[in-house]
Amino acid sequence: MWIPKEIGRMSTRLKDGHRVNRITVRELLRMFKAERRGLNKVHDIRTALESLGLVTDPDFESVWIDGKILIRLKDATNPVVAIPVGAEIVDEDELDDGQASSAEEQEEVDSPQLDSPDEPEPAIVVASEGVVETVLSESADPTFRIGSLPAANKPLTTVGQDDTLKKAVTKMLQFDYSQLPIMHGEREVKGMISWKSIASRYSLGGECSKVQNCREDAQVVDGNGTLFDAIPTIVKHGYVLVRDPQDRRITGVVTASDLSLQFQQLAEPFLLLREIELHIRQLLHNKVAPEDLDWLGSADTTALKQQSISDLSFGGYIRLLQRPQVWVRLSLNIDQASLTAQLEEVRQIRNDVMHFDPDPMTAKQLDVLKNASKFMQQLYELLP
Repeated sequence: MWIPKEIGRMSTRLKDGHRVNRITVRELLRMFKAERRGLNKVHDIRTALESLGLVTDPDFESVWIDGKILIRLKDATNPVVAIPVGAEIVDEDELDDGQASSAEEQEEVDSPQLDSPDEPEPAIVVASEGVVETVLSESADPTFRIGSLPAANKPLTTVGQDDTLKKAVTKMLQFDYSQLPIMHGEREVKGMISWKSIASRYSLGGECSKVQNCREDAQVVDGNGTLFDAIPTIVKHGYVLVRDPQDRRITGVVTASDLSLQFQQLAEPFLLLREIELHIRQLLHNKVAPEDLDWLGSADTTALKQQSISDLSFGGYIRLLQRPQVWVRLSLNIDQASLTAQLEEVRQIRNDVMHFDPDPMTAKQLDVLKNASKFMQQLYELLP
């Protein structure tokens, strides 16, 4: 079992009664030489933490990749945690360049504030001046959390209620925003100002020289709420402000445009994989004999008998393309090994996608799918 040295040092400090500073999920991944929370990497991290009696708060799979987490002892009543026999504690010098974390620097400084997370609060509804706030209780449902979206964790552009309307309009034009939060500090929301609220005030002939003259109630949701819980509010009002459930700060604003980008990011890999798989089926159509399917089944006697191409897994497609008898029937004037190697890359990415990892695929992975889809389309066009 491989354990990064930074994690081993955190374990030692915790068992000695010291605290460690919070780190981001991305920093945790870098300690394990990873860019995203893929299925196998998550298993490796959980195994390493479990072996040391450690957990993260909140769980590192449930928060935004640049969100802060606290590594703490799983059993606070028994702080003595020994490094398990056989664990390989790897020094930073053994890691690739750029992979070492700042955790070593952090361990030398005790955090002056209490870093233990607050207990989750029950669901309540808060109404205050300029705010209609729905606090959504945390659920065990693994659905996307609104607070895990990148837009929910970006610095806000705000105005004060005593600012002039000219200042608000200038900011909205500068950054192409449809609305701005009216804030007093990081936590107190006084309302929102939008093109709609400005136009409504003008149309009624009211005074609108200052921001407070054109304000409307703000829509605020708890960051632990699911994305689907927030969608109706976003559709109706065009946005929601997202509040951190622990320190009560407003961390970002999620708009209808952000939703569109998020759903494109979620849907694009599935659509590309669908195109690739359907192209492969078309390629193999009428080229696979019953004995080929029997040959596939003989390699796994526990699997159900495949009756047709549509019964096969993606790996089954690749094995058929590697079978000499099938490849001859295809009569393709391309390199067999290059095609199957490309499809093997697609298969590995497909496994990540179908395991619903919390992080979007990398640009490199998306390029693999796009290139494979384009190539399969070209093969399809060349078929008799």
